[in-house]
Amino acid sequence: MRAKLEEILFRVAIDTLEKLAFMFAFPGEDKENQQKGSMAAGSVSFTGHFSGMLVMTISIEVLQELSVNMLGLEDGEEIDGHIRSDALKETINVICGNLLPAIAGDKVIFDIDVPRILPAGEKIRAGAGIPDGLAPSARVNLKFDEGQCVFFLFLDGEMPKEVVSL
Repeated sequence: MRAKLEEILFRVAIDTLEKLAFMFAFPGEDKENQQKGSMAAGSVSFTGHFSGMLVMTISIEVLQELSVNMLGLEDGEEIDGHIRSDALKETINVICGNLLPAIAGDKVIFDIDVPRILPAGEKIRAGAGIPDGLAPSARVNLKFDEGQCVFFLFLDGEMPKEVVSL
């Protein structure tokens, strides 16, 4: 099931980034310690027929490009951290909103919490409120010209088989 979840998360993330911010990515290497340089991270929790959390880490350079593209600004135009944070929260919210129906189908209803920015320099597990010992159900790495983005999907318990369209 992990491979199928990762396939769906990859497809949804790529499609959403292309449509939302005109950004094109390709698969990155799947290494635990591949994140280098300055990174920002955000998370969004959800509940419904199954619950969990989607966490997104992104290179500051990629986040800058994402923010500029979402706002229709000129390349190279510097924007402040609040705008970048808003762009990150909106992106993870849209990806989560597209991901859940891709996993469970269109008839299942989920409540998606307000996305939040994770404290800089804090480990994802501690900063996102993920219990120790809970491994991600899916992990997807995307590579861009100027950096990377990594998604972690954490699911609480087992997904009910009747709602999963995998």
